[in-house]
Amino acid sequence: MKNIFSSFGVSLSIMMKDKIIILFSLVPILVGVLLYYFLGQLIFTDFLDWINGLVVAKISSDGLGKFIGYLITATLSVVMYFAVSWTFVMIVSLIASPFNDIISNRTEKNLLGEVPESIDKSLSRLFKRIGFTLVNELKKVSFILTMTIIALVLNFIPVLAPVSFILSALLLSVSFVDYTWSRKNKKFGECVSDMRNSFIGYTISGSIFIGLIAIPVVNLFTLPFAVVYFTVLQIKNEN
Repeated sequence: MKNIFSSFGVSLSIMMKDKIIILFSLVPILVGVLLYYFLGQLIFTDFLDWINGLVVAKISSDGLGKFIGYLITATLSVVMYFAVSWTFVMIVSLIASPFNDIISNRTEKNLLGEVPESIDKSLSRLFKRIGFTLVNELKKVSFILTMTIIALVLNFIPVLAPVSFILSALLLSVSFVDYTWSRKNKKFGECVSDMRNSFIGYTISGSIFIGLIAIPVVNLFTLPFAVVYFTVLQIKNEN
């Protein structure tokens, strides 16, 4: 249990000490921000202008047409806000997966007192494993999406709502611990065993990160920190 909270300080210390981890953390964040910026421009400017023009032209040019146009704009804005909040983490995670593999590797070496790879070797490792990492990430995202849908369904059953939250927290933890599992080529049975042995730790820490990821802007920096944190937690638990 103590590893859950002590790992926060250790993770922050490692992250601040290793500038390459910070560099690899910022790249996917910048890519994700640019991607959603242009997507937002397309949806909230071009698409909404087209919708408003169509509504006003079809209904009338007076107050009713403008009112309906504003209503559609407001509704679409709310829908898009939640859609972006929900998908942004997943999209950035997918973009970041090759970088996260390097971050997890460097975190482990720092934690164990070993010398991390040079940036040249880190980049070489990134390109060498990029295909495997992306395929593994796509499989993980598909699995998490399926389990998320199950968790959402459970939310509609009051008695099972706590189960839904626990499942979501555990899934979040596993999505980051998986970088360590994958790097060590752990078999499915070993992953299940680790998850069972650290069930409470992964559930509590996953709950904390669910809250952090739900905060706009903060969630951008939560993702790379989570890679460092869950690498530290997994190695501490294993040792």
